[in-house]
Amino acid sequence: MVMKLPRNGDVSFTHANISLVRREFGYRPTTDLQTGLKKFVRWYVSYYGAGKKSDQ
Repeated sequence: MVMKLPRNGDVSFTHANISLVRREFGYRPTTDLQTGLKKFVRWYVSYYGAGKKSDQ
């Protein structure tokens, strides 16, 4: 089955289920998506560099 996705790439819902990790480890996410993405991009750029070409 093929589902049409919105043009902007967003999905209507996900199938993520964290109930097991919540129950077993007490995991309670506290970072919202926008903040998490900003932190990830900062880390990625600092680790890999912005626009650097690979030595391969």
